[in-house]
Amino acid sequence: MRIVLVGLESSGKTTLLKSLVSKEVKVQGSNVKGSTSNVFEVKEEQIRYVDTPGIRLGSELVSSQYTEKMADSADQLWFVVRGTHFKTELEALEKIFSFNHKSVALIVTFEDKMDRESLQALHDFKAKTKFPLYVMDTRTINSSVGKSVIQLARFVTSSEIDELANLPIQKVKESPTLFQKRVIGPYLALFTVLSIYALPIFLAYQFSKKAEGFVGLNILRPMKSWFSTFPESLKTLLFGDFGLFSLGIYSFMWAFPVVLLFGLAVAITEESGLKDRITDSLDPLMRKVGLTGQDLVPIISGFGCNVVAIQASRSCNICTRKNCISVISFGSACSYQLGATLSVFGASGNIVLIIPYIFALIVISLIHVKIWNRRTMVPLFQKRESFLQWPSGQILWFRIKPVISQFLLQAMPIFLIICLIVSMFELLGWLDYLKNFVAPLLVVSGLSTEIAPAFVASLFRKDGILLLNQGSGSVLEQMAPGELFIAVFLCSTFTACLVTLMKIMKELSWKDAVMIAGKQMTTSIVSVILFSILFSMYE
Repeated sequence: MRIVLVGLESSGKTTLLKSLVSKEVKVQGSNVKGSTSNVFEVKEEQIRYVDTPGIRLGSELVSSQYTEKMADSADQLWFVVRGTHFKTELEALEKIFSFNHKSVALIVTFEDKMDRESLQALHDFKAKTKFPLYVMDTRTINSSVGKSVIQLARFVTSSEIDELANLPIQKVKESPTLFQKRVIGPYLALFTVLSIYALPIFLAYQFSKKAEGFVGLNILRPMKSWFSTFPESLKTLLFGDFGLFSLGIYSFMWAFPVVLLFGLAVAITEESGLKDRITDSLDPLMRKVGLTGQDLVPIISGFGCNVVAIQASRSCNICTRKNCISVISFGSACSYQLGATLSVFGASGNIVLIIPYIFALIVISLIHVKIWNRRTMVPLFQKRESFLQWPSGQILWFRIKPVISQFLLQAMPIFLIICLIVSMFELLGWLDYLKNFVAPLLVVSGLSTEIAPAFVASLFRKDGILLLNQGSGSVLEQMAPGELFIAVFLCSTFTACLVTLMKIMKELSWKDAVMIAGKQMTTSIVSVILFSILFSMYE
């Protein structure tokens, strides 16, 4: 049996699915609207549960195409509506889907936030009509509820739906916050989001700075001593300028805390509902650059992982999606990129550069999308009222665990392979050819050819920026702060990493991917040239 869950954004479909099945669900429900951006299916015994992307009122979303297709294939169709917004959401779903062509069930979520009179009206209606209706708090139910709903599901009549829609169900309003203030709200939201994501960077730097001396004295020095009698070629591979141990351990120490703490910050803001309030409030500012407040959700997600963020852009309006992807590609510094940047700035003694760096990424990416996509017609943005809540430790760990796993099992192994390849280039004398190949671009940008390995590596993965730490920081010591800033910015923005470009190609087309990459290269080069002129004026 195939059971498809449909509902508006933030109605609780994914959290419901997680509670219904006994096996671990890899997709975590979220209090932020649009958190499910693709179809997700899980099999439990002989039943296939299908979670679909949320519908948004008055908007033409890419993800809606997936939802409608899955609804047609269902044996049972479960409609999920928030009890706090019962009439609005029921009416919206009734306009999109047919309630009397399939066996259906109506799941009413957010029971804990509904008033007593509304709950009583629903229970009385169910008792009188035997309507396939369940009222629940999806965070507290267990898997046995699913079997009960399956048995209760049936064909319903139009008159039953009409009677249900006329029940005296009261709408529950969200608690007002300063984010709703017309004048100060957007600027307060912008300050809040910058503060939230600056905190993990600050804490990670404090930890890594203190750990640096310990690692060098107690780990790297004994290892170098132990390998002192080995062949020079092996010592170059392990402890050279791009050594597997010398650069790998050092880079892990700087990158991992950022990945961990940034992942925690993202999880907290999403699961608490704070991100929802922020995106609603920032809509007026986002519209000025061809985006909506909702588009900010995948953009912020890009600071965790660009690939995940581009998939999440399916929850964007069709007409603004390319704009959103352009901003993600240019300015959403993934956690690996942030960790590498923090490592380079910290090792050079110029950690304060992280502030103008992040500011430049945000501002220039918005200018970039505004210049290249001036004709985009931005649709009206309908705010969805969400509720602030304390995220549970279990949910936070569920969200952080894959971040840690991805870093340890994917990101770091690939970076270590990059270290080995560049070390081999150094042994074979090929680094000079590499430097000569990219020299024209670096010269135009006012940079030394010494950054060539980091620049080329960053085209494949953004944590390739860590190669600027070559020679235990000796190259960094020779670079002025302005030159270092330009080098990191160029490596970060010249193009998206290869994996991100492949994801753009898959989600859009190869032509769109080429166009986005070409526009990004142009903006990046123009930006670094302007930075070079600006810094030269103050030397």
